[in-house]
Amino acid sequence: MIRYYCQGDLWPIIQGVLAANAYSIAVPPQRSGSGATTMVMMRGLATVLFTQLPHSGTLELEVEGVAQSAVAQLLGTLRFSLHKQAAAADDKYSLA
Repeated sequence: MIRYYCQGDLWPIIQGVLAANAYSIAVPPQRSGSGATTMVMMRGLATVLFTQLPHSGTLELEVEGVAQSAVAQLLGTLRFSLHKQAAAADDKYSLA
């Protein structure tokens, strides 16, 4: 898994970039009991989970799946920075 953080107002831009690259919404935006808003986009063997906690102003993206490196490359082309969290040592999908 690869985890990124950015400003919450970038959600529609990131969603649009993924959609323009054939990612589709697998789980539409929904609000949980805690107030967090989540959405899942997928393309083939890659999944991107969007999570925005209430009142935080921060968007968290979790990228999972065999094709996660393709998503990482795509996100790396954006004209704004995403803050990447280092993978945990016990992450079974880590290639590091």
